[in-house]
Amino acid sequence: MKDVTTTTTTTTTKPTVASRSIDEFYNEAYEQGASNGRFQYWLMFLALGIANSGDATEIGCMNYILSHPLFKEEILANRSGNVVGVGELIEEDYGGRGAAIASSIFAGMLIGGIVTGAYGDKLGRRPTLLTGLFLNAISGISASMASTATIICLCRFSAGLGIGAVLASLITLASELSPSAHRGWYITIIAGFWTIGSVFIAVLAYVLFGRNDYSWRIFVLIAASPTLVGGVLVWVIVPESPRYLALHGRYDEATIVANDIGRSMGYRGMNALTVEEIRDHYGHYNTAESWINSGHTTTQSSSDKRAMRKIGDLYRKELVWTVTIPLQIVWFSMSFGSGLCTWITKLFEEIGLTNIYLQSLYFAMANIPGNLSACFLVDTVGRKALLFGSMTSAALSLGLAAHGASEPETRQLQVILSACAFHSFLVMGWCALSVMTSELFPTSIRGTGMGVCAGVGRVAGILVQYVNGAFIDRPLVLLLTAASCMMAGAFAPIAMKMPDMTDKHLSEIPGKAIGEGDGQATHKIV
Repeated sequence: MKDVTTTTTTTTTKPTVASRSIDEFYNEAYEQGASNGRFQYWLMFLALGIANSGDATEIGCMNYILSHPLFKEEILANRSGNVVGVGELIEEDYGGRGAAIASSIFAGMLIGGIVTGAYGDKLGRRPTLLTGLFLNAISGISASMASTATIICLCRFSAGLGIGAVLASLITLASELSPSAHRGWYITIIAGFWTIGSVFIAVLAYVLFGRNDYSWRIFVLIAASPTLVGGVLVWVIVPESPRYLALHGRYDEATIVANDIGRSMGYRGMNALTVEEIRDHYGHYNTAESWINSGHTTTQSSSDKRAMRKIGDLYRKELVWTVTIPLQIVWFSMSFGSGLCTWITKLFEEIGLTNIYLQSLYFAMANIPGNLSACFLVDTVGRKALLFGSMTSAALSLGLAAHGASEPETRQLQVILSACAFHSFLVMGWCALSVMTSELFPTSIRGTGMGVCAGVGRVAGILVQYVNGAFIDRPLVLLLTAASCMMAGAFAPIAMKMPDMTDKHLSEIPGKAIGEGDGQATHKIV
């Protein structure tokens, strides 16, 4: 699928039907294609899903090693004496070293998401994704050999840079490879692999730590493997986005890839997409130098200005109050609430639960019903309603967990069930938010929008690690703080009248109406 240099006899023929957009061709190919002939198409999304699961394992692994006795002794412990690592153990520094290690990956994700989001719209979805995956894998492997908290922070920061690149490009690429009528389903499936990664790392922790006594270093090393596998699969199977190619004037390549994707959907019809149709829908976009860079000799200064202009486009009057700001509020709130997941094992320990690795496994497995529910609801009830219901339910679940934590001796079951319900609703919210973010921004700045919104989330992710580290010995305060933040964020899309893109075509440039799609345009380039 990744080879776009082959020739085809169908790309230069005159269209036999009305000029179609890429979205219209995808919908036609998917509806007319044989469902038993979509193996290659499903394999493409499997590769993207495994790549997403690798991010989950890398972020989630810290949750389990923060409670590992040897990690506490080797990395977190403050000691008396004049020789580093030698002396009498004083205490485990969760508020300082623990919070710094937990937050360093989010600091990397903040920078990686914003930078690769802006430049990824110029460099391409696929190269950005591959760079992020392999950087994440190398950093994860290096962290398994770290000897100090500082080195682990550097490795986690580097991994965060890679994850930021992945998150800015992966969902963007998936949305541009999906038919609009089923886009929510496919993006939710990919998001569901985050659950698979979370369950994988929880099972691994239970086997290595709960049932045995393996080193945390082996655990961290194995946690890096899904990212490495995902990178190889994406490199072999997943193509560049035809939308991206067309928007950058590479019409022949865009036509070949789009038709390859159509065939992978099981489509065997005679009406293949033509170069003329691609040029018809995208040629006018390439006349505006302010939107794309079709040349290859631009200076670094002009590239930087173009990247900054793309960030500025997110705050144009057409987007700022109905799309960009409400999405950023939701990303901040969701990320703040999700910060509990990094500390859940330690939180269970502080509350006084027994067999904390088994309870953490239950917590991770609660992702599964959340993902399954999101798959069936995202295209039926709509993205906006699903997001609001998920966030408010997650906040209420945290309130119930806080009530149980006030008397942990008699309400352990309430704490566990409430925590699992929170995680299930949380993942439903993330599925809806991922779909909404990838749909609401136009193609020309979609990667930038994903990166900047994710960057705002990383600010919350960094902040919440220090909040959690400071209040980890006061679970009631910690749980109620997260619940309040999520409840407040749930109302932002409704109050600011954010649009719902359910079953609508994607837009290409700012200035077009949301959901107007890539139809043959007569609009001015603003």
